[in-house]
Amino acid sequence: MTGESEDVSDIVQRSARASSAFPMLSESMRSLSVSEASAKETRSKSVHQRPSRRTLCSAVPDLANLTPVHRPDKGGHKGRSVDVYTNHFRVDIADATVYQYDIEIVMINRNGKPCLARKDDRWEVVQTIIKRKKDLPTIWYDEGKTVYSKEILPDLGLPIEISLTKEEVKKFCLTKCNLVQQSRIQSIHDYIRRKTTIRPQETIRIIETLFKQRAQSDLISIRNQFYDRRRELEDMNDGRGMAKGFYQALFLTQNGPTLNINLTFTCFYMPMKFVDFICKYLRRDITRGVRQNELDLLAKSIRNLQIETMHTGRRIFYRFHGFGRPADQLKFRRNESEDTASVGEEISVAQYFAQQHKRKLMFPSLPCINAVKGNQNKPNWLPMEMASIVEWQRAVRPLDKTQRGAVSKNSILRPDQRYEEIMKIVRNNQFDRDRYLRELNIQVHDKEMLKVKARIITPPKITYRQRGRGEIPESIQGGQWRIRNWFMSTPPINNWGIIYFGDTPDRNVNGVLQEFQNQFPSLLGRTGFTINSQLSLTIRGTSEHDIMTALQEAAKNKWQLAIIVLKSYDSARVYDYVKQSSNRSIGLMTQCVNYQALERNISKL
Repeated sequence: MTGESEDVSDIVQRSARASSAFPMLSESMRSLSVSEASAKETRSKSVHQRPSRRTLCSAVPDLANLTPVHRPDKGGHKGRSVDVYTNHFRVDIADATVYQYDIEIVMINRNGKPCLARKDDRWEVVQTIIKRKKDLPTIWYDEGKTVYSKEILPDLGLPIEISLTKEEVKKFCLTKCNLVQQSRIQSIHDYIRRKTTIRPQETIRIIETLFKQRAQSDLISIRNQFYDRRRELEDMNDGRGMAKGFYQALFLTQNGPTLNINLTFTCFYMPMKFVDFICKYLRRDITRGVRQNELDLLAKSIRNLQIETMHTGRRIFYRFHGFGRPADQLKFRRNESEDTASVGEEISVAQYFAQQHKRKLMFPSLPCINAVKGNQNKPNWLPMEMASIVEWQRAVRPLDKTQRGAVSKNSILRPDQRYEEIMKIVRNNQFDRDRYLRELNIQVHDKEMLKVKARIITPPKITYRQRGRGEIPESIQGGQWRIRNWFMSTPPINNWGIIYFGDTPDRNVNGVLQEFQNQFPSLLGRTGFTINSQLSLTIRGTSEHDIMTALQEAAKNKWQLAIIVLKSYDSARVYDYVKQSSNRSIGLMTQCVNYQALERNISKL
């Protein structure tokens, strides 16, 4: 943002449309003008005109000019009228003027040069300045480049240098604090009362930032989601863990401003040694060896993952960039900055850590990590066993079926359970004791959720049309209805088989597959299927060549059905390729089974 004052409506409209570089349809139509003279002049030119690209217009409406939709609370006559609890709490907000300042906080490195400061460090720097400057009014910080205040800040005497001591002393500097704009809380009430059609997005962000301030010391804040930093993650058995938290946001409704609070469940990378993380991710012990294709796939999925080291006696943060050669093979030449007599000597990474840091590596044959520090592009080769995963990093890789089932057991709650969980969160937040909320005279009515009028309507009927029997209606109860054995007869299975895609099976895996091969046909027979052939078993790897070859052989042998058993650390990729190849390219019917689920349920067949 610039230091010049701007009209509030212009800023809000620009920020709301920042995701689209194309003009809105209304703007394009306003700027469209074609005169007869200009058209004739264009056609009369002898030079061939280069065809211009057609102007694209966003199909998404301008969010800044949307108005709240009225609920038909007083209408309707069908069904039974009831009161429904919502996870919203009414908020009273007094009018005030809030001043917004653009700030910049940098960390001073050992060479005396400024560099990017971490989010947690920036937060502590702002809190330290607030404690030292006794004449400052109440300010709140968004952990980025903006602070807010109800009053104009006095002269801070920039730059301000701050030293923080954790594992070591770090120096920081506040280099900029410029007033950029001011906002009126009244704009929220004007929007609700339809006095304006411009949604006050910046004012909403100011108040949501205010709600976050008190929670920063005990909770991890990720946008509008909050997690207890003292609570352990639930292990998902692949280096990730699930955390239970809550979502909190301010909504503008026809009943006035409300605070929406809901439960949220998110996967994070578990803070652990990097070697242990890779073993969990690949679901096997990598200290005995790891394949290059596994490292390539892993490097793509965790690129830019934050890691840390402690071998120097202090925490140093890096970003994961890739893998290199093993620590006992990767060599470099000592430079002149090191206090050693062997300048220019070629030495391996394992030897360097043994001589320089007195650390003899336990797994020198494991590949080194290419770690990048800050904005530097220079690689820092680290032994894998010296690095650890930094806590509270979101993991966006999709879950497999087993993990989704485990998440569902914890996240799907009965209405009364969800109600109690949300009310417990509200009571723990203690909004009435929040000094930041008192600063803007904000009151949250947290004793009870808001209620809205609703109607329980008679459930519809599902009508089936069956040959020779006409239309048959079925009543719905609790969202379910019975089919009453109205199944079409299944064709006989004359040729089929099992294909196992995964690592080389051991004795236990072979036992599970043979048991499945023996028991599954009899299970289908008991449910009405006609089986006219033996169930064959094929074992292949997980490369795309192995998958395509196995599926093509099954199609060549005219299989009616292929049961696919998946046992791999990247089962999601294998599953996608199997379905893509069988459905689009080969035309083979497949049914995929997760090996872990099969192993747990093999005794139930």
